[in-house]
Amino acid sequence: MRNSLYVVPNLNKVSGGPKTRINSFKSIFETKGNTIFYKANKLKAILKRLDLSYVESATNRIALIDILCLFFLRLRSKKTIVFIRDIYIELFPEEYNTFRGKITYFSNKLSNFYLTLISTSMVFPTVEMGEVFFQKNKFFPKRPFTDLPPGTHDITQNRKLPNFSEKLGILYLGSLGYTNSGYQNFIDFAEMYKNEYNFYILSGDKDLKEKVTAGHIQLGKVPRKNIPQFIAENNIAFAFHTRPRNIYDDITFPIKMFDFLSFQLPFFSEEHNPAKRLLGNDYPLFASLENKQEIHRRIKSINPEEYQALLNLLKEIALNNTYDKRYKKLLEQ
Repeated sequence: MRNSLYVVPNLNKVSGGPKTRINSFKSIFETKGNTIFYKANKLKAILKRLDLSYVESATNRIALIDILCLFFLRLRSKKTIVFIRDIYIELFPEEYNTFRGKITYFSNKLSNFYLTLISTSMVFPTVEMGEVFFQKNKFFPKRPFTDLPPGTHDITQNRKLPNFSEKLGILYLGSLGYTNSGYQNFIDFAEMYKNEYNFYILSGDKDLKEKVTAGHIQLGKVPRKNIPQFIAENNIAFAFHTRPRNIYDDITFPIKMFDFLSFQLPFFSEEHNPAKRLLGNDYPLFASLENKQEIHRRIKSINPEEYQALLNLLKEIALNNTYDKRYKKLLEQ
């Protein structure tokens, strides 16, 4: 099959989950010998005849060059599958009432309309997000859609048990800056149990030291490929996924969860609907992150055998949710 990946954003201007996702798909498409349309190379989309074209939109904002290139990509492809990552604006339009906010709002709407128009089908992090997307945009063309969540990659092999006879480490991974990150629950837990555990935040936030001034929390930035070594060296046994439950977080997949799975690092999380589908309803570390005493009790109650069972579970889930499997699902569309 003649397949292609069309990357809408400039990856130098994208960070975090979207960048990881796009680079992971880009690597697989290249490995399979497929065509990548990116930056100046996008113009080649005008000439190629393809069986399947997959469009990664990331920020849901397209440029003028994308309007032209995507038009011809659709004309020359038997299938054009578009990924919509985010519908935050659809859910919370009241947050875009300023002049600048309204420009962002309408630019997003126009981009999403065009991305829908040139698609033959669409994918979202969850099916529920797709349902809300079309409910909120009734004037958009109707397209079949399904889910295509983030995936795991560079899975840690044979993760060793932490040393339970020493002080255990607990990790917060990622930005503190986005809306509803919920990181304050981690800060509060660290304050309450600073004598029981060692606490770490790994983040690329430039203002991290201004946001977190507590001396008992160690701050740092580590390349992803070195995080498994950091986990082992600091006896880190658990992580916190702190996002609270709300209408938005219950229909999306934070890529952080897939990082924890890839690292085989057990993590506490609220019972988000996508997380329950991924981890199973009986995942033992679902918890209310506001109930700090219960989380502390659970940590203390887990013995090495139970912890090893957790590692085995996470590895199994990680292997079943690789980007390679996501690619295969695309081909089945």
